[in-house]
Amino acid sequence: MPEPEDTLSRSPVDFDSAVAYALHPEMRRLIILYLVGTLLLPIGLSMFVNPPFIGGLAQIVRQIIGLAIVLVGATFFFGGVIGALFKLVADANILAAALDEE
Repeated sequence: MPEPEDTLSRSPVDFDSAVAYALHPEMRRLIILYLVGTLLLPIGLSMFVNPPFIGGLAQIVRQIIGLAIVLVGATFFFGGVIGALFKLVADANILAAALDEE
C-alpha cells in the first residue's frame, strides 16, 4: 500500500476540482436535502413541543403535524449527511483505485 504522502503528492485534486465536485449535481442534491432537513427540524419541534394554548382536538392535530414534520426533517437531515459521506468515501475509493493502477 502506498504511503499517504506519495498519494497526496500524485493526487489530481486541487481547489478547482474540489469546488467542482461540491457543485456536482448529486452532491448538490444531497446538500439541499441536508439544508431542508435543517430547516424542517426546528419548525416541527416547535409545533410539537410548544403548541399554542388551543384546547382539545386542534392542539392534538397541531402536535401530530409537528411530529410528522420532525420525522420528515430528521430523515432529510440524516439522509443528506450520510448520503454525502458515503458518496465522498466511494468517490475517494474510486480515485485511490485509479491512482493505484498507474
